[in-house]
Amino acid sequence: MGSVSTVISTLGELIQRYRNERSMTQTKLADLSGINRGSISKIENGNMKQLNYKTIQPIISVLQIPLHEVLDHFMLTDPRSETLFELLQDSIAYQDSSLSAKIASLFLTSQDGESGVLLHKLFHMTQQLSGTDELQLALFDTIITYARIHSKQSYIAQGTFHKYLVARNDFSKLEETYESGKIVLQYVEFLSSEERVTLYYKLGVHAYNLRRFCESIEICKRAVIEDEDESSFKAYSTLLICSSYFHQKQYELAEKYLKTFSLFNFPFVKENVDFMTAKLNERKGKIELAIEQLKQCLDSSTHKINIVNSLLTYYLSNNDLHAAHQLFQREQEFMELDLSNPIIKNGNAHYYIKKGKYFNKIGKQNEAVDYFIKSVTMFEALSKADETLIRKIENTRLLMIKAVQEGKNFTDDDVVQLSQELDTYLVEIQKKGLIKRVMWTS
Repeated sequence: MGSVSTVISTLGELIQRYRNERSMTQTKLADLSGINRGSISKIENGNMKQLNYKTIQPIISVLQIPLHEVLDHFMLTDPRSETLFELLQDSIAYQDSSLSAKIASLFLTSQDGESGVLLHKLFHMTQQLSGTDELQLALFDTIITYARIHSKQSYIAQGTFHKYLVARNDFSKLEETYESGKIVLQYVEFLSSEERVTLYYKLGVHAYNLRRFCESIEICKRAVIEDEDESSFKAYSTLLICSSYFHQKQYELAEKYLKTFSLFNFPFVKENVDFMTAKLNERKGKIELAIEQLKQCLDSSTHKINIVNSLLTYYLSNNDLHAAHQLFQREQEFMELDLSNPIIKNGNAHYYIKKGKYFNKIGKQNEAVDYFIKSVTMFEALSKADETLIRKIENTRLLMIKAVQEGKNFTDDDVVQLSQELDTYLVEIQKKGLIKRVMWTS
């Protein structure tokens, strides 16, 4: 009992120290915390029996005592799961993922609760968090680690599944996140049918954005088979299969799945069918028809960015700069502001690339590089040093093109020097990890 009393006294001394540092009387602390002065005096003197976290939480809040200083005291005096869960809930406001993960781990290993019940409680709380990706990921990692150690397969499945749904929000780690998402496939038997459909669709979109079209087809076909409700996920999965076959130049299969997709009864179906029909006509050599169909799509479709990018591809390849300029004048009509969808974000990034190419063609090099940089920053913020490096690469590349256009050979001294400079810059950009970002938007 003596050791416990000493710890309680230490907790009281902690409160007293912070109160004195803030030049606050016990009466003032009582007014601000709603705890009567007599209780505060007993707490500080170590005379309060059954001291628990809920009792002193208002005091801790008023005095702004760091939670990690309080945690060790309660682990010795009141290590119940209820107390630790209260500490965990309060830790969220600190946005300290390592602290919250530590408390969560202690909560799961507390001795007064059944592990399955504690896991369920922690998982439910973590699911409900919003706008705190780093914290959610840390807590899901804690859940997954504990579940693996204790062979709780269903919570491994749920933890990895929901961790993937959160992690995929970070577009700067598309490759890494995709690989982590594929791990969830090992545990699909422990997911509900609805969760499996969601996983297959989200992972299929992910594979498509990484241009892993074979994998996108395979995963999306699983979504189509699993979904018995004819949901929007099933429709979009069918469209992804069609688009993936299109990018693989398997146009007959693309047409087959486009017909299947056209049978779904959703508002977004017609505009996507019209767009893909135009793209397939272009591949059949019906260029003029394709362009007219794309123009019609542009006037009638809700989401326009991919249509614009297709038209710009035609205009820039044929040096129809007037038509490209007219399209740029309509930018406010088609630029997407909601970038939560990776396909839309990727579409905007490709648009900026094409706009950069347009400015290159009309001799405005600085504006061109500005848009190339803007394209890359759709996925990750660039430092000033990163931007400078990209500008050096682009300027050197254009000087090389100009030298060749003037009839110089690649063996000429000035061309060799430019080539060596470009190699140096490319090595530097690769070390920074920027090369993937540049390639992604090219």
